[in-house]
Amino acid sequence: MFSKLLIPVLGASLLLGGCSLAFGPMTQPHAAASGSAVLQLSTEVLAGDYRTQATVNPYMASDIQLLRLTLHKLDGQSNESAVTDAQGQPLTLDVTQARLADPVTFTKLNANTTYRVKAKAYLDAGGTQLISTADDKSQTDVAIVQEDRPTLAKIKVQLIDKQFGAQGSTTIDVSSGSLVPAGSESMTITLPDPV
Repeated sequence: MFSKLLIPVLGASLLLGGCSLAFGPMTQPHAAASGSAVLQLSTEVLAGDYRTQATVNPYMASDIQLLRLTLHKLDGQSNESAVTDAQGQPLTLDVTQARLADPVTFTKLNANTTYRVKAKAYLDAGGTQLISTADDKSQTDVAIVQEDRPTLAKIKVQLIDKQFGAQGSTTIDVSSGSLVPAGSESMTITLPDPV
């Protein structure tokens, strides 16, 4: 009797152990909504550019101190609404510089739904100095089609260009001019008649 139970128990423990190894422990940054699907994202940072002078370094992934991800549900192509957590707050996930290379996970999402993940990269940990674009270059649409395994995707983050600002000074040397006759002039003097 014991041997009949041992094989299924070992098989189930290996299966469950394999699942936790495949998805990794939930130590990476994650946030939960109210459904049952899972979305796992990895970050793809596109460096900014510089202008005018080659000694100016563009913004790079190493400049990001805070990456803030927000999740939105799409109705059609253009209507979006913020996904909320169990307390009704917009679902936001903050990733620090030390965890930037780690995958992030949104759990309890709805299947057969398209989500839009928006990314904002900040130069400071307080999230006040935005260094990523605020357009579709820093967002990714992901369709969740099934619930039995996580949906994997990359979230794009496009860093802004670094503008080059410089100052210069110059001196202006004004030379005095001179009077040069443009042509000849003549005068005629007429004396009055003597009286």
